[in-house]
Amino acid sequence: MIELLQANEKHTNSVDIVYLKGIRCDCKIGVWDWEKQLNQTLVIDLELGTDISIAAADDDLNKALDYQAVAERVQAFAKDNQFELIETMAERIAAMVLDEFKPSWLRLKLDKGAAVKGVKQVGICIERSA
Repeated sequence: MIELLQANEKHTNSVDIVYLKGIRCDCKIGVWDWEKQLNQTLVIDLELGTDISIAAADDDLNKALDYQAVAERVQAFAKDNQFELIETMAERIAAMVLDEFKPSWLRLKLDKGAAVKGVKQVGICIERSA
């Protein structure tokens, strides 16, 4: 009985992660006037803390976090908004995902590519909780 209680306690304290890697977002972003005129492609990786056990128990898609909807919403949000800083864009996307999809937390990595001469990738990574 003690083993069962300990196993149950571990499960309630665990966090499941749904991840989306390489969400390509076409957007206008940048500080300089020439950047504001161009569409740039940023790449976003998301990790979302959620409880998958409810969907898994019933094998029910309707009870799962809809990762296709998350990807489409992130892409639409990036396309429909313009920011100067990737920091601002990351914060706003994180807030939108937390509000609309209700994960317990998220980790968002935003890659602006070779934005700096001599550097392969430039970006940021943030973690936020609901």
